[in-house]
Amino acid sequence: MPDRADALDSRPADDPSASLLTRLRSIRRGPAVLGALLLLASLAYATSVAGYKWHLHTKAERLRAEGVPVLAEVSDRRDTTGRGGGTDTIRVGYDYEGVRYSERILCGSAGGCTEEPPAALRVWVDPVHPEEFLAENGNTDDSVFVLNAWGGIPFGLAFAVTGGIMVWSATLPDRAPGPTRARRGPGRDRVRRTVSARRRRKTRR
Repeated sequence: MPDRADALDSRPADDPSASLLTRLRSIRRGPAVLGALLLLASLAYATSVAGYKWHLHTKAERLRAEGVPVLAEVSDRRDTTGRGGGTDTIRVGYDYEGVRYSERILCGSAGGCTEEPPAALRVWVDPVHPEEFLAENGNTDDSVFVLNAWGGIPFGLAFAVTGGIMVWSATLPDRAPGPTRARRGPGRDRVRRTVSARRRRKTRR
């Protein structure tokens, strides 16, 4: 009974399935796996940034329509470069139904505050979840987060393209080696010199 591997190898050369099997066998697995991991991780990061940005947008629209306006105190401005979501943050504190709430949010846009923040600002508090709010500067209570950065989308897509190129390169067949020319080493020259010397000796005789 013929072996399965022998049956696969005995297929005609023009068989598409045989050509596919040949391509799969020639894949360099190390670069292919590394490229696939980079591709998937980068796409997941870019998608997560886009999803978090959409979450902040829908949350801000909801609180702007349904939130309860409250006057909040602003304090403790900090430069938090490297923590994600911007450069400057402020602490916002407010009282709602006898309970004190406090959270750190972005001071302004992703580039930080363009001027000194005011001592107080208006926030729209979620009546169901009072710890969630939207400040009048456009930032929500969960704006200080590593995924809250538009730059993460092109960053992730660039690395995803790099991973895709690595996978594509790993599937390319190796180039057949070209014809090699015989190297002329010192031994071959020595043989030629010896033959020439013998011919001279014969001529002299």
